[in-house]
Amino acid sequence: MSSIIIWNCRGARKKQTGHCLRSLIGGNEVYFVELVETMIEDISRPEVDTLIGSCWDFFHFPANGRSGGLLALWRRDITQFEVIKTMDQVLVGHLVLPNSQKWAIAIVYANKDYHARRILWNMISSSIDADLPVIVGGDFNCCLGQSEKKGGTRYSYLALLRRWHILWWIMTYTIWGS
Repeated sequence: MSSIIIWNCRGARKKQTGHCLRSLIGGNEVYFVELVETMIEDISRPEVDTLIGSCWDFFHFPANGRSGGLLALWRRDITQFEVIKTMDQVLVGHLVLPNSQKWAIAIVYANKDYHARRILWNMISSSIDADLPVIVGGDFNCCLGQSEKKGGTRYSYLALLRRWHILWWIMTYTIWGS
């Protein structure tokens, strides 16, 4: 069975990241890895070889200071990945699997601001082909409960539910209604 890993590593240059990543890949048939919140502005081929191995190709969207950063890694000998669109919150692309099936993948490191996330979802919905299966994964920076929140205004589960309901309705309408 082949696998895809999407991981908020909170720093791609940490030694633990490389050790854990190689361990996960070694025990599974992984052909695509997406690292979120890499906290790096640039990465070179030798650094990728050290991080994951030499048979992996990559695409990097740089971090903004010490926040964010997206790194897509794929086994170039068995799969292909084509980047369609990028922005600071998302990387959207097409992954051709070993069985020649094509998937749309959107890797998210969402902004904490509601309005910025709205731009993110508009970009994802406009970039995804309705004929392809879709994987959307990453760090959505949404709190599930007040206990996860530190500072700021009080968290409202009902408000979040309303936002997700509206988003779901818009995406369903876009996919099925157009």
